Amino acid sequence: MRMKKSLHISAVMIWVTLCSLLMAADSAPIEPKVTFNKHIAPLVFERCAGCHHPGEVAPFSVLSYGDVKKRAAQIAQLTADRVMPPWKCVEGYGRFVGERRLTTEQIALIGRWVEQGAIEGDSKDLPAAPQFTTGWQLGQPDIVLTMDEPFAIPADGPDIYRNFILKLELPPGKYIKALEFRPNNRRIVHHAVFSSDPTDKSRKADEADPGPGWKGSLNIPGRLFPGSMAAWAPGREPTPLPAGISMPWKNGTDLIMQLHLHPSGKPEEEQSSVGFFLTDEPSRRSLADVAMIDRKIDIPAGERAYRTRDEFSVPVEMEVLGIFPHMHMIGRDIKLTAQPPSGEPFSLLWISDWDFNWQSLYQCNPPVKLPAGTKIVLEGIHDNSAENFRNPNHPPKRVAAGEQTTDEMSAALLQLVPVHEADLDKMVEANKRRVVSGITAQK
Repeated sequence: MRMKKSLHISAVMIWVTLCSLLMAADSAPIEPKVTFNKHIAPLVFERCAGCHHPGEVAPFSVLSYGDVKKRAAQIAQLTADRVMPPWKCVEGYGRFVGERRLTTEQIALIGRWVEQGAIEGDSKDLPAAPQFTTGWQLGQPDIVLTMDEPFAIPADGPDIYRNFILKLELPPGKYIKALEFRPNNRRIVHHAVFSSDPTDKSRKADEADPGPGWKGSLNIPGRLFPGSMAAWAPGREPTPLPAGISMPWKNGTDLIMQLHLHPSGKPEEEQSSVGFFLTDEPSRRSLADVAMIDRKIDIPAGERAYRTRDEFSVPVEMEVLGIFPHMHMIGRDIKLTAQPPSGEPFSLLWISDWDFNWQSLYQCNPPVKLPAGTKIVLEGIHDNSAENFRNPNHPPKRVAAGEQTTDEMSAALLQLVPVHEADLDKMVEANKRRVVSGITAQK
């Protein structure tokens, strides 16, 4: 009798336990299905469509469900590997305008969408697709200048540096706020640099050369344009000058556009255009561009971690508005660190997986203050081994500093403004002394 009673109690307990489990299962939240229209479209429209739409540099569009679904597995893999979207700066090492990186949660969401079958979802959930101005990323420029004639690039041979004069005339009371460069042949344009020359030196050099433009080098004629307007490279978006800053222009000054062109293996032509965006507001602050560069590069074949370095100290209190790092094909890691006279060092920027094809201007958000006496240190690592899949030489060859794509560079252009406008001359003079000292040391 006692045994039957025990069995009865055990059966009741089992039943109660099963009911509890079933109730718990019923009350557990069911993970909703991830759909394109509700969850994925907002991500790709905001973070990917800027490059992935018709007429832009990316190879396919992401503006429709069909466009994304047929590449869903590829997108999931590239985002999981953090190859896409192409935002190279390591998270936590500087904060910048327009960061394209995805969070860990967003990457996982894309992965779940693919695992669940890449469902389209309710059309009511689909946000409006972004609208893009055809051609110009910043909208229709106020002024568009185009090279007078195409420049021919041979099928092979060394890289070409070529200077071209464009005639820029501004209406009275106008200032330059932004510049947008558009190559017509992206395959062969390594980078472009813009400067102004109020003298007749550039024009005489152009007249003495029988072809379009004249031979250029790393010594840019005239004076570089300020900040984000100084240079273009693949992956770099056009960016207006910061608030309170614009560029005056004296009509009659020569605008110099220098192109670095790389032969592609077949005869090519380039006929670039430049768009200018104007403002009525004169500049209230002054930019001081500082170029950091290690000129003594000599990398043995097979060297996996060749280190480069440069440094300088700001003599007065400054703000960093933007940073444009630059290396060539075997660059692997580039880092800029600020070391204030008191307190702990802090990072300005760190790219741990350098990719020559994705070079951006990193505009600080907010601007970074540097106390007077702060040392800025540039450090680079270059991988000249056979294991580096980006190495253009097979087998690896000795690589030195130089202008060719297959040479190497370790550099950064910093956009600085003085906290106190009256300190600008001190900063400019200190930078001049530093540049002269560096050139003398190189000789």
